[in-house]
Amino acid sequence: MSQPPLKKKSSNTRRIGFLAGLVILLAVFFFWNRSMQDAKPGQAGAVDPKTVPVPVELATVISRTMPVQIRTIGNVETVSTVTLKPQIEGRINGIYFEEGAFVQQGQLLFAIDTQSIEASLAQAQAIVSKDQSLVAQARANLVKNQTAVRQAQANLDKDLAQLEYARTQEKRFASLLKDEFISVDQYDQAVTARKVAEATVDSDRAAIQNAKAIVAADASTIASAQANVRADQALVESARIQLRYGKIHAPFSGRTGRLQIHVGDTVKIGDTPLIRLDRLNPIDVGFSIPEQSLKSVRTAGRTRQFPALVETRETPPSQLSGVVDFLDSTVDTNTGTIRMKARFENAERKLWPGQFVDVVLNLAQQPNAVVIPTQALQSGQQGDYVYVAVNGKAEMRPVVMDRTVKNLTVIRSGLAAGEQVVTDGQFQLSNGSLLKVKSGLNVKSESSKPAAAPSAPEGN
Repeated sequence: MSQPPLKKKSSNTRRIGFLAGLVILLAVFFFWNRSMQDAKPGQAGAVDPKTVPVPVELATVISRTMPVQIRTIGNVETVSTVTLKPQIEGRINGIYFEEGAFVQQGQLLFAIDTQSIEASLAQAQAIVSKDQSLVAQARANLVKNQTAVRQAQANLDKDLAQLEYARTQEKRFASLLKDEFISVDQYDQAVTARKVAEATVDSDRAAIQNAKAIVAADASTIASAQANVRADQALVESARIQLRYGKIHAPFSGRTGRLQIHVGDTVKIGDTPLIRLDRLNPIDVGFSIPEQSLKSVRTAGRTRQFPALVETRETPPSQLSGVVDFLDSTVDTNTGTIRMKARFENAERKLWPGQFVDVVLNLAQQPNAVVIPTQALQSGQQGDYVYVAVNGKAEMRPVVMDRTVKNLTVIRSGLAAGEQVVTDGQFQLSNGSLLKVKSGLNVKSESSKPAAAPSAPEGN
């Protein structure tokens, strides 16, 4: 009967303990908040920068020659890319490289079965030999018939002389018959002889015409036979070309892609891709620049072949130097940029097709540029600014930044050479804060030498 009162007493004890703990936590929070209000907001340890010096690092603003550059992102492109396809139909007899391997120009890559083409070539060569024999026979007939024409002409000449003699005899016998020195029969014989001579001459002329027609026919036969020979020789040459297509060689040195076929596969003309081949040396990098930079690029291009530098994004990065060799003829109206290309020697294959790289174009050199370390530059709602050390105090000064070259920033206005800027500790400063110099970070002022071009582009 005594159990319920015990449980109630235990519950009250836990409630009292919880309330006591809560009161202690509230007290601790109150005293901590009071101490934070006594300290100046934003300053650790309640340090007043107007009375307590802030440890900082300083660097001297200098004047030096700096490169004028354009930075952008480029994409690696091959100079040449081909997809090899068969130009004859047949079975693949051999593959003489490993997919993904580098091959040399002229290297044998594939062999296609050419037995049927070899048979066609032998047949075409036999037809050529036969037609050449026909040409020779037609020429022999021509020579023989030309001789017949000459013989007929000789017979005509002889018979013309006999005709002339017969006509003379006929006239003489007619005179003798008139004076009755010969008989009529003798005169008739002379007339008959003249008629026979005329008939012989007519026959000779007909024979000459016939012989000439035969010679013309022989010439036509020769021309036709020669045309057949040329057609057959074209078939032979076509078969030889087809035979050469049975061996597929690399058109240039480059890297092969993935194999599309294997030994034993049957391929068709222009229908089956065999392999893709990319030329990797030299190699191009394509990129775009804003149209506002076009004038500077054109000016640099007119005076010299300006260099281009690329750096890959791998670890560690690879760097290559090349020359800009292409500027597009029009500005892209959608993006306001113009396309360019630079070519690089890539014997070590540091650049790969499709790879994204950082591109730097060195257009010119700017003398007497005002330069500070990049870490001195700060950005606020009103723009860029720096803290300048003036009589041991920090002066917040707005500046206009021109560009960044590696770890240096070129200032267009707001600073002068010889002034000192804060490079570390800015977040504890306000305008007028006292300064305690820890160390200095000085930029080398080599006015006689231009700043080295950066090995890779960095953000402005």
